[in-house]
Amino acid sequence: MDNSYTVLIVDDEAIERKAIRMTLESSHLPLSLTYEASSGREMLETVKNHSIDIIILDINMPGLSGLQALEMLRAEGKDTKVIISTAYDEFNFAVKALQSGAVDFLVKPVEDETLIESVKKSMERLDEEKAKEEKLSRIEDYLKVNSSSIDLGGEEGYPETVRQICSYIEANYDKRIGLDEIARDCSYSKFHLARLFKSVMNMTVIDYLTKIRMEKAKELLAITRDSVKVIAFRTGYSDPNYFSLTFRKYEGLTPLQYRAKALSGKRP
Repeated sequence: MDNSYTVLIVDDEAIERKAIRMTLESSHLPLSLTYEASSGREMLETVKNHSIDIIILDINMPGLSGLQALEMLRAEGKDTKVIISTAYDEFNFAVKALQSGAVDFLVKPVEDETLIESVKKSMERLDEEKAKEEKLSRIEDYLKVNSSSIDLGGEEGYPETVRQICSYIEANYDKRIGLDEIARDCSYSKFHLARLFKSVMNMTVIDYLTKIRMEKAKELLAITRDSVKVIAFRTGYSDPNYFSLTFRKYEGLTPLQYRAKALSGKRP
């Protein structure tokens, strides 16, 4: 098992990023690369372009806040381990961070030993998940070899697991759900669920969730007078701007452009 990790430090203060980097570099932890970002947007772009294992994330940043960036990260199905490090010590911030899957919530100034222990905890979780994934992979390899005696099919040729996941998403697309919540509520390992769904549907679970949300959004844009903000909330997005970006990427038009064409009688 490869025990080398990549870390992304996200803070709008360069001196804070430098201090965290120095702590990590002197810790002798098995880190292969350490990246930096000065904003939530830059964080999302870095995660998109690099394989990041652990993020040390500040909440209070101009523009896109740390919590907003974390929610977008989870909406895209990213399970990167996140440590919140902030001067804000209000309880509600900690609750929101932990609900979004943060490993720890650290209040500045953070002692070096506390930060190192939090990074170690994140590494341990990554190791546990990787071990589970490898175990499931071995089980699935065995099932493939012995598939002649196992019927994975069912109605419409879809395995029962996949049909159940599709039904769950279609019933809950308007809620704040991601891979973790879907797997938990349907009582499956997320690694097994993700691999099986992709093999049957030729798309990821999050891709299917986005597809359902976008199709519903198109319907609401065409037949209601609801604002883009309201439609974003009705289709499971807490950030209307992120909803609009996703819609444009999916449909090739902004939500308002789509509505204008739908109301004009032209086929969008």
